[in-house]
Amino acid sequence: MEEGLQQYGAEVLRFRKALNLTSIKNETEFMSRFIEPSVALAAWMPDHGRLLDIGSGMGVPGIPLLIAKPGLQGVLVERRKKRAEFLRHLVRVLKLDAEVYDADINDLSHLGVDVCVARAVTRISGLLEMCSPHVNQGAVAVFPVPQDARPVNLTGWEFKQKHMIHAGDTQQVYCYRYDHSIQGEVSRET
Repeated sequence: MEEGLQQYGAEVLRFRKALNLTSIKNETEFMSRFIEPSVALAAWMPDHGRLLDIGSGMGVPGIPLLIAKPGLQGVLVERRKKRAEFLRHLVRVLKLDAEVYDADINDLSHLGVDVCVARAVTRISGLLEMCSPHVNQGAVAVFPVPQDARPVNLTGWEFKQKHMIHAGDTQQVYCYRYDHSIQGEVSRET
């Protein structure tokens, strides 16, 4: 696993400037800021199934999770074409089991996924709404969230637990489980 993560970091740093992936130049800093927190999310995921990474960008958290959990099949969604091509490059080079879509998640039909992840690109309720059309019954969503975030109540999703991860910076992680019979509404997030 360690070799794959290092290879991933090297590829991001190699293309970082050309594709505007990150301002970080140092491999150690990249590992602690992006890779370690991504891999830490694996503790709340199954070993097998389909993992959806919404807004994959440079591949965080999806690529490190696919390296850490080789039994997962990746579904990486990135609407920026150049970054989607970079993700395809990573999938080939790292020999990952993954599909890459260069589309908006809202324009895709059911993807049949068991795990949803994303780097905090929007409100938690917004992320869960994006996941809902694509998940299988019993799917989990695992999101790093701001320290002051509050769980949301959204139809189909049940808040299961929150965790603190100590990888890079201390972060809070929320875990949700999907059950189509759960009724609820979007609660206001602050």
